[in-house]
Amino acid sequence: MIMKLFKQEMKYGFSSKLFYTITIFLVFFFTLVLYLNYSAVNDAYDQFLNTKEYYEQNDLDIEKDLEGESEVIEETKDGGVINNPILHHKEQVSKFIYTASPEYSLSQLLESSLLYFPIVFGILGLLLATTDFRYKTIKIKTVRNNKVHLDIAKQISLAVSGLFIMLIALITSYLLSLFFYYKISNTIPITEFEMNLQPINSSSPLLLKFAFAYGISLIFMIIGYTLGIVFKNIYVGMISIIVYMFVLPNLGVFDLKNSLYFIGNKIFDFKGVIAVENANDNTTVLTSMSVFLSVLIISFAINILIMKKRSSFEN
Repeated sequence: MIMKLFKQEMKYGFSSKLFYTITIFLVFFFTLVLYLNYSAVNDAYDQFLNTKEYYEQNDLDIEKDLEGESEVIEETKDGGVINNPILHHKEQVSKFIYTASPEYSLSQLLESSLLYFPIVFGILGLLLATTDFRYKTIKIKTVRNNKVHLDIAKQISLAVSGLFIMLIALITSYLLSLFFYYKISNTIPITEFEMNLQPINSSSPLLLKFAFAYGISLIFMIIGYTLGIVFKNIYVGMISIIVYMFVLPNLGVFDLKNSLYFIGNKIFDFKGVIAVENANDNTTVLTSMSVFLSVLIISFAINILIMKKRSSFEN
């Protein structure tokens, strides 16, 4: 019975173009990351050229400084005073070229999961939970089928569809990253910066980064679904997720957001344009994993309880 309901929910997702819409939504956010990194390369290169021009106008020894070292010697509100600006700007160009390269672009896209996945996959969960209320099909489905089986089938379809959406969006965006890198290679002499291109020793394998990003999507799909079941309204749930992720401060060790930041900073490298705040000092891997598991279990239990208790004739 659950498998039959699962197939029905998956069929609905494709026929209603829900899955396609969320995939395009995610590709849009991934493309924004790629564009920001592309812009960062160009901005850093412009700063390098401006600094180079200053050196030439003032008869400063460019080669000597390029062979030296660069460091910030005084912190200011605008960033700091650098003792070797031309080398610093050249290193910045090299760094952003590397993070825009095919070697790092997938990692950078996965890093953005901490910013975008709560919204994108939270909305997916909300839409799947509220569809039957919006189109008045909840009566038919819950009268004809076991309520618990229907609820479980919907959440399984969320997990499966979320995985496929993430894979398709990543593949599409990776191909787009090749286009952006091609544009960079046509406007900037990459070979001039190759000596400063320092491949990054990654904090973790790409597969682990993918698994963590999928874990984020799974958590917020279930959270979004729960909010949809509770409020029967997509807008209340969407505002709740946005306020929690981007307005409320970090609430401490047992805050879901804090746990995401803690594990994220251990798994991801954040060498490009993506960055997240540090977690609470007392956070550990154990507390973070406990928070993740607790959120999933509590959300699932709430869904089952409400579906069992709610009348099939309730609008």
